[in-house]
Amino acid sequence: MKMKTLLKSSITRCMWIGLFMMLFSCTKENFTETTDTSPNINRFLAEHEDYSLFAEAIQRAGAASYLDAWGTYTVFAPNNSAMQAFLQSEGKSGLNDLAEADVKDLVNLHIVQDTVSTGQFRDGKIQRNSVFGMFITTAVQNIDGQSYFVLNKESKIIMPNIRTGNGVVHGVDKVFTKVTNTVMEEIEADPNLSLFAEALHLTGLDALLNQRVAEQFFSVLAVSNAAFAQRGFNTIQDLVEKYNHTGNPKNPEDSLYMHIAYHVLPDLKYVSDLAFSSSHTTQVPREVLLVKVDREKIILNEEEWLGELEEGAEVDREASDNTTVNGVLHYIKDDIYIKQRQPFRVDWDPADQPELRVAGVYGRSDLTGITKGFLKDVTWGGADNTTISYLLSTASNMQGAVNGDRLQVTLRTAVIPWIEFKTPVVVRGRYKVWVGWRQNGGNTVDTYLNGVKLSRSLNLGEYRIRTLPDRELEALGYKKHVAGNLSGVNNYNCKMVGIVDIDVTDRHTLRFETNTNVNAQFWLDFIQFIPIDQEQIYPQFDTQGNAVYP
Repeated sequence: MKMKTLLKSSITRCMWIGLFMMLFSCTKENFTETTDTSPNINRFLAEHEDYSLFAEAIQRAGAASYLDAWGTYTVFAPNNSAMQAFLQSEGKSGLNDLAEADVKDLVNLHIVQDTVSTGQFRDGKIQRNSVFGMFITTAVQNIDGQSYFVLNKESKIIMPNIRTGNGVVHGVDKVFTKVTNTVMEEIEADPNLSLFAEALHLTGLDALLNQRVAEQFFSVLAVSNAAFAQRGFNTIQDLVEKYNHTGNPKNPEDSLYMHIAYHVLPDLKYVSDLAFSSSHTTQVPREVLLVKVDREKIILNEEEWLGELEEGAEVDREASDNTTVNGVLHYIKDDIYIKQRQPFRVDWDPADQPELRVAGVYGRSDLTGITKGFLKDVTWGGADNTTISYLLSTASNMQGAVNGDRLQVTLRTAVIPWIEFKTPVVVRGRYKVWVGWRQNGGNTVDTYLNGVKLSRSLNLGEYRIRTLPDRELEALGYKKHVAGNLSGVNNYNCKMVGIVDIDVTDRHTLRFETNTNVNAQFWLDFIQFIPIDQEQIYPQFDTQGNAVYP
């Protein structure tokens, strides 16, 4: 069965923050012009004796005509030694002993309909799959003291970046292996995954992972026997006693079923794809997998909760990225778990961005002119040269802000019509959403969560009513979120902008948008997600970020 081409959205390269590029960025990309007449790929291979067998295979497969015509192609051409080793492994004395279909598959495995140089091997796999349908994975390995690009974990590039009239040729030292196994068959073939395979059989998920359905792919995060053992699970009965609470492990609501299904992602995701996003959906409805990138490490479900670091499971990158006909198999160094959380309040300073901490300005000094792309989790509309600012609130009429700072956004239709933030992780549940700001101007701002407009708008020029008791003010959907009696405290307002139902424990997208154009700044101070059945007014927060109770 052949994989169909998957359309992937383009992703800004700068967001890699060095991931995978540590190996590739220092690799000089040299192109070799073949001759003055720039022969096309087919002619180039036919004229080079060391690639004569693959050139013959191209002829037999019927690919010579398009590889000799105008277009954009990349061919990973096995040299004659690689072809002879392949034929010998198949028990064949020559290409004529191979069936026509096998020759076509052999050739199609090595052709990509795009021009791909080694300088583009930045994300663990070539973004466009081969004519056969398989993705080609990429890595750099040190072999006998030399660094090589290694494809599909098996084939070294020994002649890189030969530019021809219609594309690029890379010479390789081994024929790519044609994938025939499903994800489940790949798991069953590894004795180190025997317990994980038993759990898949017991829950019935093996049938899902054995399906060969067009356009249906799975990515599996497999746990080895050794990783299970370090958690005290040595037999399938150990897993049953721990998780199986309904008596029927095939029941999708059974804890054992959900635990194993949590290791299955309903999509094709290589390690590079895992790293591109901070969360991924799993086979368990409304349960996501969180991803953290720490230099070369990809860590799953590591997060800080209630001030404690909950360690996650590292992806075994060297062992992962195993392509199958219906997905990809990864290995993880520890088990992963669905984290059952009760709805939990989130008190969030949107000015607390990691880039500001790295820059050494958070809580210390202003940083004006923050450009688009500098903050990974903050994006905004308007012209490319529009900026926002991080400002301390030290002036007397600005005092009182939570953590003593604020974000300044020229939120008006003529400058920045909208700004979006990635929230901290919010646990599944029902919440009131509160927004605290410093009064300024009179623009009207709507709030959206994951694209859904909340019920109440902000009037940025509105002062907090100071004549009503706290509970009466809360009944109107307002409160004082800042603590103390500094001179500027009364300029800060806080409004409940809506009640939301969070279906998935994850980070979410919060958007502020205006359709007015008053020449004034949006001074954003604080945002809260508070479960509807919990105290909404207290604690308040002081300029050091401390919680203050009455």
